[in-house]
Amino acid sequence: MTNQDPIEKEIALSSATPSVAPAVLKLDKCRIMADTEVKSEDFLLRWYGKPCFPRLDLSAITGTEKCGKTFFTSMLMACCAAKNVLELERIREEPLKVMWFDTEQSRQSTKSILTDRVYQLGDADEANFFVFNVRACSCQERIDYLVAGIETYKPDMVIIDNVSDLLSSINDPEASAQLIDLLMQLSTENDCNITIVIHLNRTGEKRGLRGWLGTEILHKAFDVYYCEQIEKTDVFSVEQTFTRKYRINEQMYYKIDDNGLPVITTKPNYQPRNQNGQYMSNKPEAYQIRSDKATTFNQKYIIHNDGNAQRPWEWNLRPLFSDAFGSIPSLPLENLQNQVMKLSEIKQPKYYEKVFDLAVGQRVISTTMDKHGRVVAVLIPS
Repeated sequence: MTNQDPIEKEIALSSATPSVAPAVLKLDKCRIMADTEVKSEDFLLRWYGKPCFPRLDLSAITGTEKCGKTFFTSMLMACCAAKNVLELERIREEPLKVMWFDTEQSRQSTKSILTDRVYQLGDADEANFFVFNVRACSCQERIDYLVAGIETYKPDMVIIDNVSDLLSSINDPEASAQLIDLLMQLSTENDCNITIVIHLNRTGEKRGLRGWLGTEILHKAFDVYYCEQIEKTDVFSVEQTFTRKYRINEQMYYKIDDNGLPVITTKPNYQPRNQNGQYMSNKPEAYQIRSDKATTFNQKYIIHNDGNAQRPWEWNLRPLFSDAFGSIPSLPLENLQNQVMKLSEIKQPKYYEKVFDLAVGQRVISTTMDKHGRVVAVLIPS
């Protein structure tokens, strides 16, 4: 064999195919291109005609204590068996398999909810229900059992009530991120929707899910639903507060009948009384301001109601928020706050929060997630 010229050897080496790192080979399997074959979005339910609770993804239900979160999850489970439950509709004709992973309540309560509520709302086949009470288990046991249950029973919908009980601390950033990553992986690998229940922060602000875990959920969930009991009434409500795609503007109101089952009702016209027993205005607090205070704000966005002593003025929210957005389709909440406070000449952030909630309530704006996983506000077309 003749000795190869050093220059020829160098040329031969330079033209050889370079080796590819093993990590890059695995990464390439995750690559998305225009001709990549992926499953179309598959939603389990409709609510007010809009698709919701998708497979391969996470959903979240939140609210304060005793505000109807478990009532709403009962409706979801029942709708997996029945075609329609209140305003919910199952998309597929065939019943869905559902797994309820109860970490909070007693075994007696879990059974009562299943038999006296879920089964009464939907004509359920018990073979499609996998209900587990794991309140007596440790955090790690709950996670291990959850993984085993999903991988074994292959449910279409998994409800974890309450997801906080899977961690020893909901303010542990690393553990919170690892748990949400695990749930996302489970939903993807097992072709199911995982709906997680979590309480609100102590402030009760419906955009504030509890702890670091709540922050991770807001970043990763496809849609979020807020449950509430209307003050001083027997009426409960549910509304969608975040979504990545299908915005549901309607808010559901329901009561509990004599059989302990939810039934649709209308929004209550509750009028509060003051300390002397006199009726007060039931308008949001942003309206309940003395007329002389209106002069401190930009008059461009004020509507004066001459002769109306109860409500001498109010905010003209549509032009205010339209000007704040300008030509930008969505704004991070902090950016929107800065713009609105600057335009309106509102000085106090707490007062801005009231105006923001008023705009949400009047369907001027809504909140959702952008492609980067940030919570943003969007202007609802008039």
